[in-house]
Amino acid sequence: MRAENAKRVPQPKGAGAITPTPHAGGYTPAPPDVQALFAARREGVALTARDMPPDVVAHVQACWQRVQVAMQPVSQPVVAAWLKKLGQLVSNPPGAADAAAQCRAIYEVCADIPAGAWCPQARLAWARQPARNGYPVGARWPAPAELRAVLLPFANTIWRDAHGCKALLGRPTRTP
Repeated sequence: MRAENAKRVPQPKGAGAITPTPHAGGYTPAPPDVQALFAARREGVALTARDMPPDVVAHVQACWQRVQVAMQPVSQPVVAAWLKKLGQLVSNPPGAADAAAQCRAIYEVCADIPAGAWCPQARLAWARQPARNGYPVGARWPAPAELRAVLLPFANTIWRDAHGCKALLGRPTRTP
């Protein structure tokens, strides 16, 4: 597995490690085989060393690195930039006089949504919503709670993978 959605930036001297920084592409969920291990662990299946050979552990560690990047708190400038791009997809973006207030309101309601969920795929999810009562919902500017509802599945994927990685990487290794 590759951490395609992260750039690596050297740590200050003495740290000896590198830390990924967020990428505008969003979070790439764990692949199905790793998700199956997450599910098994969640269901209480006792995993052995045979279930977690070194290559699988490496895949889980790579997933953990991506999750740590995606779980970073979102900043108001990131939300503002994301909303500016959303404005190109809707028919009624806020004007210059209202844009800052709209951004603050959305940030206030959605600040707990991690940075990795504010991705192009989430913008498209807003725009591609099916019509409700004959009205194309995704064609208009979102209310903060409506946008939160669209962002939550993206956040839930990140949180689920974080929990799964912690469970697998923190487990004691047992031999068969």
